[in-house]
Amino acid sequence: MREGPGGTDRAVSVTVGYVMTLAVSTLLLSGLFVAGGSFVETERERAAQGELTVVGERIAADLGTVDRVASTASPPRENLTVDRPLTLPDRVSGTGYRIRIEATGSAGTIALESEQADATVEVPFRTSEGITVRNATVRGGDLRIYWDAPSGVDDEGEVVVRER
Repeated sequence: MREGPGGTDRAVSVTVGYVMTLAVSTLLLSGLFVAGGSFVETERERAAQGELTVVGERIAADLGTVDRVASTASPPRENLTVDRPLTLPDRVSGTGYRIRIEATGSAGTIALESEQADATVEVPFRTSEGITVRNATVRGGDLRIYWDAPSGVDDEGEVVVRER
């Protein structure tokens, strides 16, 4: 024990030790939070991509079903009625999503985008010759896929995707 003009300085080592312990603990905890936060965000994006892939494949399968029915009917298909309701989740990984259907000729893609997570998935699809799919953008949730019969001489009809 040292004694100086003002007394002892034994209590200083306890205070310094306490402050050092607090500083090291704070650094360790903030490092864990930063590393854990990015890990959770990455896992959320992966989960959203997986769910969007499943949703896109379900839409592609139902587009194929309506396509097969329409392609087996003899032209003109003005009396053909095909209506396929599709129940999909409103949210994936806790956020809403958009579905964009783009078709050119007999090939197309279904692009699904999560609103908050950086997750985007594209699912390709093909239709039979002479069957077209109308381009559309809809919100995730319950959909209706149906055959829109031809209304005129030049109109051949098309497969339409709409929100229910």
